[in-house]
Amino acid sequence: MTENTDTPRKPWRAEDFPQADLTDQIAVLVAGANALVREGRLEDAEAVYRRILKTAPHNLQAITFVALRAFDAGRYEESIVHLKEALVLDPNRDSLHRNLALVRLAQGLNGKALQAIDRAIELNPDSALNHLHRGVILESLDRKSEALASYGRALARDPVLRHLPSGLPPKIRALAHRAISHLAPILLARIDAAQREVETASGAPLPARARDFLEIFKGLKPRVYEDPNQRPEFLFYPGLNPRPWFERGEFSWIRALESATPAIRAEFEALDAGLEEPHLPAQSACPKHWQHLAGSLAWGSFPLYRSGVPVPKILHVCPGTFTALKCLPLAQGRGHSPEVFFSTLTPGTHLPAHHGQSNAWVMIHLALIVPDESAIQVGGETRHWRKGRTLIFDDSFKHVARNEGSAALTVLTANIWNPALSAIERELIERVIDAHSRFSEEYFT
Repeated sequence: MTENTDTPRKPWRAEDFPQADLTDQIAVLVAGANALVREGRLEDAEAVYRRILKTAPHNLQAITFVALRAFDAGRYEESIVHLKEALVLDPNRDSLHRNLALVRLAQGLNGKALQAIDRAIELNPDSALNHLHRGVILESLDRKSEALASYGRALARDPVLRHLPSGLPPKIRALAHRAISHLAPILLARIDAAQREVETASGAPLPARARDFLEIFKGLKPRVYEDPNQRPEFLFYPGLNPRPWFERGEFSWIRALESATPAIRAEFEALDAGLEEPHLPAQSACPKHWQHLAGSLAWGSFPLYRSGVPVPKILHVCPGTFTALKCLPLAQGRGHSPEVFFSTLTPGTHLPAHHGQSNAWVMIHLALIVPDESAIQVGGETRHWRKGRTLIFDDSFKHVARNEGSAALTVLTANIWNPALSAIERELIERVIDAHSRFSEEYFT
């Protein structure tokens, strides 16, 4: 018997399909819509999503896409209807509240926009995008100081945005640029004020390389390194003769420091015996290439200064060490320097290649406990610690350290001013860092 092809078919209805089959049908349609979006065929994708909604009116992905398309087309009330439907299904999704805020802003309902973005931030306070949009909304309300604070919070939560990488989506890049364009003039004005203060106090204009430093620090001039191994992470000062190593005989304070080695070592051993627990670098603060050491006892330290300020507990326990430090020209810079700590490397530990913060500072290592098989390489040259002696090097050069001995390596580490800097240059760097740190504390928190 042959099938009668003349008999008209009934229209397909959702209820004619088993639930599993219907779910599969929707999944296929969603996959097709996503493919259309990737191809840039947004109108076709919208048609598919609307088809999905006829069968599955609670499909969140379809509702959200149709809401955004309505927003892009200026159909704000329709967009609001769909977003409210989506929020019934998922009231704790911050992106839905953020989208609602954008529609309200486009409608000129700025107060409602602020309420919606505040709810998004309440749900996801770490989203840089939420804070960027809040800055825009606050600007529309003429609440400029609050807008600046929101822009700062956004850039603090995603520091990559400060560099405006080319891979950013255009809309996010535009928002980040808007935030930077509002905050950068404030920072630049504070740096200029620091420069004027130094010049007024000295009664003389700055040297040429100091002016170059300011242009580089402001981002108006590129860094030009004379040595390919030198890459300071934070602050680069041009015109300093790049040299990875300094010799002990170049520093008048060396004998005073080294003569205090027995007292310094005794105080360290008291700490190590249990008066204080070692301070370990927080995992979130470690560069990616140091992650295997984060939280590990392989590399630890007792900070004598933290963010440039003496640690009270350590100050009380290590009076001899702090007295010895007074003979050093410790680098100064709010939130950055001095950097002073007891550093330990357990047997078998290697610190990977890395660069320090600035070539304006020189790092010293006073060796306290030294296994035979331990060494440090700076700028391609390897040297060995000797107990009671000091190694001095520019850690803005690529450097590595290793301890292959049978005991822990312990050194007192401190950063001092690069001896090539004049007094006025040191003062300038200190005031510029102070201005930068105060700005960061005010906005990037």
